[in-house]
Amino acid sequence: MELYINGQKLDITLEDEKTVGDVLRSFEENAAQNHCATVGIHIDGKQINAEDFDKASQAPIDSVEKIDLSVVSEDAVADAFKSAAQGINETVDLLKQIPVQLQSGGDSKAKASITHLADTVDNFCHIIALSTLFPEKFGAIKVDGKNLSGFFEDFMPVFNDLNGALSSGDTVMLGDLAEYEISPRLKALADAVKDL
Repeated sequence: MELYINGQKLDITLEDEKTVGDVLRSFEENAAQNHCATVGIHIDGKQINAEDFDKASQAPIDSVEKIDLSVVSEDAVADAFKSAAQGINETVDLLKQIPVQLQSGGDSKAKASITHLADTVDNFCHIIALSTLFPEKFGAIKVDGKNLSGFFEDFMPVFNDLNGALSSGDTVMLGDLAEYEISPRLKALADAVKDL
């Protein structure tokens, strides 16, 4: 059996491991000590999801040719947050230009900025999902006194208002939301994670 981590083959020597589950448990213990977590498992090219995990874990080692694990480290998540903070600050700069763009016929630029906003938030939510694997490191992040979950609970109604303004073509509301509601929230979010 061959074991790959993030596409790199590992030189391993099996000791008492007899099943795939034994190998995975052994690896997880080692990964936890190194502040890493498994985020994906492929066995002989087949992705193993939560429903298949128990059955796949029981498979004997000699029935498997290759286990390929996708792993993320605490440091990689911290770096992703720092990079996202920079991207969020760039998004804030774009959002502040929306009111002027809407008043001067730059509707396409304003819409591109809003698309950029959606992509930025989507990327950040993916990083948050990974950060939950390391609660000791990232569980204490606060944005304006709220944890990340509370921040996004408060943020989503504003995001929904933005969507409504887009749908109705209300450019005044769109500009006000971008400049006065969304930009300050995003700035606070970037400040909260830029130095992790």
